[in-house]
Amino acid sequence: MLIYGYRFASESSKTLSKALGARRIKHDSKTFIGRARKTVINWGCSKLPDEVMKCQILNHPDAVRRAANKLVTFNTLSEANVSIPPFTTNKEETANWTTIVERHVLNGNSGEGVVICEGGAELGDAPLYTKYIPKINEYRIHIFNDEVIDTQRKARVKDVADEDVNWKIRNMDNGFIFARNEDHDIPYGVCLEAHKAVLALGLHFGAVDVIYNERDAKAYVLEVNTAPGLAGTTLEKYVEAFNE
Repeated sequence: MLIYGYRFASESSKTLSKALGARRIKHDSKTFIGRARKTVINWGCSKLPDEVMKCQILNHPDAVRRAANKLVTFNTLSEANVSIPPFTTNKEETANWTTIVERHVLNGNSGEGVVICEGGAELGDAPLYTKYIPKINEYRIHIFNDEVIDTQRKARVKDVADEDVNWKIRNMDNGFIFARNEDHDIPYGVCLEAHKAVLALGLHFGAVDVIYNERDAKAYVLEVNTAPGLAGTTLEKYVEAFNE
């Protein structure tokens, strides 16, 4: 088993490589020879060298490319009837939305290029607008070969000051981490929509960010990560899944 990462210096691909005992393929390798009997884990790369493409690929680059671009992702998931927030590329269509999420970077992650615009404020020019969905909880559901292998919930870091916490954009910079609460029951729809999203995008594995709106009792998929951060139990789950 081999690994081809979106960057050779990717920390998550290094961590996975060490845990699996799997060699990473260098991007500038002139000696690698592809074979059908070789299995390559594609860790978040939307284009693979011809020699690598001769191998068995876990996460085809076309599927990774669909997952990487937020607009392509939403169009694909919408066609597959996966629950996602209302979205548009035309700012005029957002007139009746109370809060709007401007996405200025389609291939970003960790909140890159995301601007929250409250109702009545003038919108900027962006390639994608989504309706903001209120939520109490946000989850990351890890899917591998049609099965849920791990679940996480985004939780506030206790020692972060209130003024530094952004409840609308929940990432590390805004005071949130991934937590594992054994006594927290994840609503059924969260895992269901995550599974549907990975299937619709044509991925073998993916880490799906899902929010849950309590009032409507409905889950919404935000994005699918094909090179998620790995540590602790999550790393162990991926190693177990790849070995199987």
